[in-house]
Amino acid sequence: MKKSFVIILAFLFVFAVFFSYAATWNADKPAVGNQISEDIPDIEENFQELHDVVTAITNGTLGTTAPGDFEVDAVAINGYRSLLGYTQRAQFTKKDDDEIYLAAGSYEVDGKWAQWTSTLTKQISANANTWYYFYLDYSEITSGTAITATEIIAVSTAPTWSVSKHGWYNGSDRCIFAVRTDADSDILEFFHNGDRVYYAESISAYNDDVDTTFIDVTLSIPAFSQIALVYFYLDANGDVANASAAWRINGQTSSSGQHLIGVVVSTSIAEVSGGVLVMTDTSQKIEVHYSAAGDHRLTIATEGWGFPVGM
Repeated sequence: MKKSFVIILAFLFVFAVFFSYAATWNADKPAVGNQISEDIPDIEENFQELHDVVTAITNGTLGTTAPGDFEVDAVAINGYRSLLGYTQRAQFTKKDDDEIYLAAGSYEVDGKWAQWTSTLTKQISANANTWYYFYLDYSEITSGTAITATEIIAVSTAPTWSVSKHGWYNGSDRCIFAVRTDADSDILEFFHNGDRVYYAESISAYNDDVDTTFIDVTLSIPAFSQIALVYFYLDANGDVANASAAWRINGQTSSSGQHLIGVVVSTSIAEVSGGVLVMTDTSQKIEVHYSAAGDHRLTIATEGWGFPVGM
């Protein structure tokens, strides 16, 4: 009898504990539900904030219809708005001595949208041995209307970088390309692909003695570029084994920071040549020298140039 009574008491204890826990769990359910209900507006608010940020970047400033900081109030031909400084570079090709082709391109020009979908032909009236810079003429551009060669001008005035416009400009005209003429005022033959332009024939930049003193050399690249492909040829005249030629950016303050052109390994192998991609200062200059004094001739020719950021 006592054993049965103990079993009954144990069962009742377990039953009571179970119902007590169940009651507590059920009591917590509304609290959990209330917490979820309180969190839902926060979640919705976060999603709304993300939506507003995306809308501001795409269409305008929060709460207004004005253009945002990251776009301009210009509508493209295809219906999309243009980001500040936007560039879809055209393909440039020489047609003849005074004309070039400009394949389809798209550019934001100081708040206007310039786009063309067919190849344009632009003629220039040129002087000899001169750089000509091609601009999208702001005053002639109508946003949303495909431009023609009339809205493109070619002048000898070089552009400067505009921080506020995110591009290379002369006033409100945006620069997109440049060509150089020869002694007969004809456009030099060039080949453009992507970020690089190469000449059909290299342009001499230097052909003289070089020794331990750094010498400035101006390369034949447009005023907006600081990237050039250069051909170096060194004739050490059989003099000084293990001497070397080097280049550096003009105005560089570190005397030890030089870039090797080539090493004369012995007096019997005294010629070094090769092509090198170099960076210039804003005046399109590099400096060159040789590690030993004496009669050493260095020939430098410009083979081509690279587009800068923002063009």
